[in-house]
Amino acid sequence: MVSIAILLATGAIVWWHFVVAAFLQGVIFAFQAPGRQAFVPELVNRQALLNAIALNSSALNLMRIIAPAIGGILLATIGATGVYYVIVACNMTSVATLFVISIPVRQVKPKQTFKSDMFQGLRFIRHNPTILALLTMAFVPTIFGLPYMYLMPVFAADVLKVGETGLGWLMTMIGVGALAGSLGIASLVDFRHKGLLQLILVFVFGVTLCLFSQSSHFGLSLALITGVGLGSIGYITLNNTLILHNTPQKVQGRVMSIFMMTFGLMPVGALPMGALAEFWGSPLTVFVGGAIVIVFTVAMGTLIPRLRRLE
Repeated sequence: MVSIAILLATGAIVWWHFVVAAFLQGVIFAFQAPGRQAFVPELVNRQALLNAIALNSSALNLMRIIAPAIGGILLATIGATGVYYVIVACNMTSVATLFVISIPVRQVKPKQTFKSDMFQGLRFIRHNPTILALLTMAFVPTIFGLPYMYLMPVFAADVLKVGETGLGWLMTMIGVGALAGSLGIASLVDFRHKGLLQLILVFVFGVTLCLFSQSSHFGLSLALITGVGLGSIGYITLNNTLILHNTPQKVQGRVMSIFMMTFGLMPVGALPMGALAEFWGSPLTVFVGGAIVIVFTVAMGTLIPRLRRLE
């Protein structure tokens, strides 16, 4: 970020600088995100884990709503270079806060190679049916359902015919639904039926996605897309919690690294969805994706009863 800011300030920026910066950010995220998720159980007890993860998700979704507005104001007042410097300052502040957090000292395990660490995590997943089922619940809806976001400009322009302003409202309502879902889950104190609630939220995600794909009324579409945001983020939050809750501390980082791959697979799912949209049209393509999510959820809930019983 500092390099991009300096290049912008000196006028030496070219397009491939952004490509390199994006690649490096992706590499850093691959290490940072699993560690950050695995860090949460170190800070709270198991009873408060759901609330902690949900509140963390709430903060992220709140930023999805207000960050574009803040970014637009900053861009107009201090320019692109200034915005990058603000991002650098925010990142440095977040890193500085880590030094004031104290966690219990644990016995350091014997040093292992990267390969042995990786295979230990994969062996744990393979031999743990609950974690394998939860990771499957994370992957399939992400690949077939969440890529709908890449087709939102098409819905705004061609289906609903509301242009850029309407697209902004649609994206905002996704964030509102996501924030409502994460805050609602954070309010669940001592809630025991987490597995069943996860299945219900994935089902809601699929149903509202199918209904949204067939709507041609802007007001109805706003309501439905709010439900899409609520269901998707609600189930992701619960899935995250259940994976951490059922994973021993010594392999949480490795398991969460597999879990975080779901976010990297969303663009992979966007490629075939975009290709199908060329032939079928965006409404039918998104409807099929939502239908796959519904069928998958019913099958998982029926064939793997342990998912319904998870607490």
